[in-house]
Amino acid sequence: MKVKRIIIPALLVILSVSLLMQGIQSCRHDAAGTDLLPDICFEGQVLPIFQSSCAISGCHGQDRESDYVLNSYDGILSAVEPGNSSASPAYTSLTSIWSEYMMPPDQPLSLENRTLIRIWIEQGAKNTTCPDTSSNPPDTTENPPDTTIIEPYVNPRACYERDIQPLLVASCAFSGCHDKNTHAEGYNFSDYTNTLKAVKPNNPGGSVLYEKITVTESEDRMPPPPYQALTSAQKDSIYNWISYGALNEVCETGCDTLTPVTFSGFVWPVIYQSCRSCHSGSNPSKGIRLTSWAEVNAIAVNGKLKGVITASSPYPLMPPGGSLSECTIKKINLWINAGAADN
Repeated sequence: MKVKRIIIPALLVILSVSLLMQGIQSCRHDAAGTDLLPDICFEGQVLPIFQSSCAISGCHGQDRESDYVLNSYDGILSAVEPGNSSASPAYTSLTSIWSEYMMPPDQPLSLENRTLIRIWIEQGAKNTTCPDTSSNPPDTTENPPDTTIIEPYVNPRACYERDIQPLLVASCAFSGCHDKNTHAEGYNFSDYTNTLKAVKPNNPGGSVLYEKITVTESEDRMPPPPYQALTSAQKDSIYNWISYGALNEVCETGCDTLTPVTFSGFVWPVIYQSCRSCHSGSNPSKGIRLTSWAEVNAIAVNGKLKGVITASSPYPLMPPGGSLSECTIKKINLWINAGAADN
């Protein structure tokens, strides 16, 4: 099978998936969306990674010490379940970077190489080859080649920066609970490194973080009453993130400021995830309830919403810890400037 070669800069593998969703709105972050990416070239992109990092003497070469020989397509395929990277030993060993089973030993693969292997598997682990363009280049006078580079890579699963951190900051890492100053019970969920202290990668059931958010008794669950419990979708995101290895993968998305920003499609999901835990219930923080468009509109038109998300004097930064991205702030401000409509 012949496929187009993907252009790979020296420092970054540039891949992109056009997802019709924002991470904050999705219910389940499965490994979907890879069919929208250009095919990964096995011969030119995947095989060299295994040959240089795995199929070496004493490891997974011909004189192997394990059950796998990872120096050819057939050998690699024996450690792969096409379409399912989570069930593929060739991938799960690469992401076990906190355990004794990590491969390669003592030297994890780069994010770019792990990503290439994962997407190749999820695209079906096909034996694709790259066309040779080293000689006799085609005449491109009338039909120039497609050299479009789309960036950055968008992780089609739940990832820490985009999906997990804002949720934890809004629901757990606030004053008196699990922020960097209080760190109740020794846990601080305000950043990636500290969050990992409550996580066992690839094992949601053994992770304190997931255990606490799924406790059924209200007095023991997190967030604690009177704060509302996480939704099933939010718990799913944390479960899936941990299941995939709790990696801090790249997850930036382009900031689309051309498409009209709507309350129902963008603003409300942000408010629901990042503000709801403090500004709902019988005793909302500062007496400000944000459970409907009318309530959000009220603080939008009087300037408070724009003030707190940008920390413009005299307003304090909200959510505490500043979990909203620059793009999210920019889009909320566009909605406010356009009249803060119920659209």
